[in-house]
Amino acid sequence: MSTHTARQGIYNVLTGRAVCPAPRPDDEAEGILDAYRAEVVAERDTQFVAWLLKRSREDEHGEVIARLASKVQRGAVRPNNLRTDFFQPGRTYAFAEYRFRCEYIATHPAHGGTVAWGWFGRDGAWRHTSFSRRQFEVRTWADITEGGEES
Repeated sequence: MSTHTARQGIYNVLTGRAVCPAPRPDDEAEGILDAYRAEVVAERDTQFVAWLLKRSREDEHGEVIARLASKVQRGAVRPNNLRTDFFQPGRTYAFAEYRFRCEYIATHPAHGGTVAWGWFGRDGAWRHTSFSRRQFEVRTWADITEGGEES
């Protein structure tokens, strides 16, 4: 097995430094490209985690930022859980010291607007309430859920 990086392998093919007697099979080419993408993503994530950890030491919301850095570092942030256009049922969100656990989404009977119903509180005091799409958009809510449970 070769010790060079996927980037180096692609570079060698493109510059003619690699001897390729025949075109590579599709699955092999896909594997090389996927490996290169993984290298780029890993480098980006490393830089992003370092930046988040630096911010967590400087910001009043450092605990939430550090938790986000941990999630990025262990691969818990994936495209299928990055939906940010509105609260999602079964997810817990944080804003400053406040938490909102979304139970379900409903449509207002009078104006048809989307509302998220759930539990809102801080310091262990919870009350059942709803948030509109506008209320979601005016705050930067961080999804602090992993596997359906607050982490």
